[in-house]
Amino acid sequence: MKQERRIEIALLVIRVTAAIFLGLWATLKFHRPEWQRNIFEGSYNISFFTVTDNLSYFLGGIQIIIVLAFVSGFMRTYTYGLVMLMSAAGVIGSLGSFLTYYNYPKNLLLTSIPTLGALIALFILRDMDNLFSMSAKKKK
Repeated sequence: MKQERRIEIALLVIRVTAAIFLGLWATLKFHRPEWQRNIFEGSYNISFFTVTDNLSYFLGGIQIIIVLAFVSGFMRTYTYGLVMLMSAAGVIGSLGSFLTYYNYPKNLLLTSIPTLGALIALFILRDMDNLFSMSAKKKK
């Protein structure tokens, strides 16, 4: 197998598995909207407004649309960048929780670090991510 094809397969694996991870987090905003409230108040220390169920549903809907565009490889620079920034916001917002990583469920937040790393790598290599991508470059 040619190296270019191996790279495309590896990037597809990153894109699909990251989309599954982020998509599941997005759907939780519908199943457990109170968790979004807890995250804003507990992990991000944002208490100047209340996260209502409707706001949680809205955020979840927007995230699902972005994740679907991302996994399809649509407008890669924008969608990969948005997904990377969403992930980075979660990591930055959770920095304080990393200090007590040995406490459940805060230790689950550690999964966001390698996810962000994979998304950064995918963004950097986005022009090579052509397998099953709507924005794939036509091969000559």
